[in-house]
Amino acid sequence: MTMNQLEWQEIPSVHPEKGCVITLHGRGTRGSDLMPLADELDLPNLRWIFPDAPFPFPDLLGGFMWYGSRTGNSNGILNSRKLLFDLLDHLIDTEGVSPENIALLGFSQGAVMSLDVGLRYPKKMGALIALSGFLAAPEKLGKEKSVESLSVPILLAHGTKDEVVSVDGSREAQKTLLEEGYAAELTEYAMGHQIVPEEMTHIREYLQSYLGLP
Repeated sequence: MTMNQLEWQEIPSVHPEKGCVITLHGRGTRGSDLMPLADELDLPNLRWIFPDAPFPFPDLLGGFMWYGSRTGNSNGILNSRKLLFDLLDHLIDTEGVSPENIALLGFSQGAVMSLDVGLRYPKKMGALIALSGFLAAPEKLGKEKSVESLSVPILLAHGTKDEVVSVDGSREAQKTLLEEGYAAELTEYAMGHQIVPEEMTHIREYLQSYLGLP
């Protein structure tokens, strides 16, 4: 499916839909690479959407990225933010999905975009989950955050042995978020740049709690 130049695949809910998770992939991969998460989390009341980032990854055929700079200081973030805003607008305004029933879940670059978009979107979302990421341009958050986002629950998770994105990224993100008035939870795992079963259990419980799932 294509909407405002953003392409995605999706897995519909098996039972009556109670919520929607937009899952954002990492640098050099694509949305479909995270589709096994839906099966592993086993939440049949959820609809899952897996967008491809808009920019081709130059070092890997078929890979995509949300922005070009490793540090996140790139105009690519602004372009990706607009496209993800457009996707949210489509779900809410056209399809009638309540914003409080939508969660953004991202890994690595996708975690950066989940925070960037969720903290600025002008409607309160159900939850933000950022795995192995960081907060891009934290110095701008005070002026750019939406009032509605201040009550959105935020889960940060990171590996203490991560050699791709240092755990300091999530630690500093939590510090900034708390200073800006957010309720941001950080859980650290003895892992690298990956997702482990214990983390999946925590994510499942978080989605069940904040999207009102059985």
